[in-house]
Amino acid sequence: MGKLSNYRKLYLFVIILIINIILHSYVSAQDNLNLNQMLTQVDTNNMLLSDSYYIWGSSVVKGKDGKYHMFFSRWAHGKRNLDDDSMNYIFNGFKGWLKYSEIAYAVSDNLTGPYKIQGTVLKGNGNPEHWDRFTYHNPQVRCFNGKCYLYYISNSYNSDFDVNSQLSKEDLHWLRYNCTQKIGVAIADSPEDFIKGNFTKLDQPLISPDGVNTFEIVNNPSVTQGPDDKYYMIFKSRMPNVGNMTLWIAVSDKPDGQFKLLSKVFTEPDMACEDPCLWYDYKLKRFYAAVKYYSNSKKLISQFGGIALITSLNATNWEAAKNPLISKRQLLLKNNTMLELSNLERPFVYTDANGQPLAIFAAFSVNNPGKVKPENYTPEYNTGNVGILLKTITKNKK
Repeated sequence: MGKLSNYRKLYLFVIILIINIILHSYVSAQDNLNLNQMLTQVDTNNMLLSDSYYIWGSSVVKGKDGKYHMFFSRWAHGKRNLDDDSMNYIFNGFKGWLKYSEIAYAVSDNLTGPYKIQGTVLKGNGNPEHWDRFTYHNPQVRCFNGKCYLYYISNSYNSDFDVNSQLSKEDLHWLRYNCTQKIGVAIADSPEDFIKGNFTKLDQPLISPDGVNTFEIVNNPSVTQGPDDKYYMIFKSRMPNVGNMTLWIAVSDKPDGQFKLLSKVFTEPDMACEDPCLWYDYKLKRFYAAVKYYSNSKKLISQFGGIALITSLNATNWEAAKNPLISKRQLLLKNNTMLELSNLERPFVYTDANGQPLAIFAAFSVNNPGKVKPENYTPEYNTGNVGILLKTITKNKK
């Protein structure tokens, strides 16, 4: 009888253990991240601006030197020379990103700044034999297994590109540059090696449009390592004939390997998004991505152009997060005033090694920089990057 009682106790113990494991797994996988509640105030020390350049879209990594290394896009204000193209005027002002953007580098002792610009890392050389002939844009730096990978987009020119609609000669010319965007990567031993020129760059793109699921462009790359040690890339494409934006996930065994398409994220117009930043949260056991929402449908968040949060347990089935709003197009300043913005884009979420968000960076502008001609430019139409520290939310115990 005693032996039977011991068996019952052991059986009960195993059942309780299994229940606890299931409950722990369920609690861990809950989607309770609320980045909007974690946003803090900012001032000019958290902003990277230039009198000569549009600054746009950054990513940050901490180096072995203990400093924070920022990679960002920039291109000069003003009119373009007509040296290699008589229609270069279509790239005047803010629209110059498509042909004249370069990837630059800045350093700070503090995560959210102030950052000091060091110089240019990557810039197009105009070589017609290269796929990355012109712009260098959408930088994202990640470090895996002792190497640093700088993902970016670039383009060339396709004189044969056309669409099934009536366009002005300027719009069609723009698209012949636009439709050649692909994703590449440069590799270094450390972040500071990029500014020293000590890096290699793959000759061929990591991803190009396949003409089956992804059309005309691939851009906005963001890469993270999953719990299975594979490397996941989220990126943007679009439907044919300059259709609505689409988001996709690709996977690779190596951070610089050939990425293979895994799954769609969103392809519906009412869930159109761009500028994704991808990471895996090891505490909540799920993938997250911060995105710019590009729809007026209010299906994801209430504001067109706001920053939203999406999530997936397995990187293939994506949905709006439980708390989808990260930020409307505004910044809370340290004098407690709210600065309303025309643009708040290119979110980059900086996390610790466990995928816990510590800060969010974004490109911003107060007035729409695309709505002013170079001759009418004033500093109110400039753009910059901002770093927002995220506070830890502690829940009250009942």
